[in-house]
Amino acid sequence: MNKSKFNLLNYMIDIHQNFLKDNKDVEPMCVLDSLAVGNYNNRKQYLFLQRFSNIWERVEQREVNKNIRGK
Repeated sequence: MNKSKFNLLNYMIDIHQNFLKDNKDVEPMCVLDSLAVGNYNNRKQYLFLQRFSNIWERVEQREVNKNIRGK
């Protein structure tokens, strides 16, 4: 059995893809772009995109810090 190591960024990409599947009225694009151009149709979609964006930034910074420290 080939088990790949869990990667939080890949998991978050899966979450975003599921969001797009569940919200077909949202154009598939980067979350930050969606927020910038108003690519959402209701408050629930907006709040998801906002929260996702905030979490993504923290996870991304954690990965950068890990690489700087040498894992």
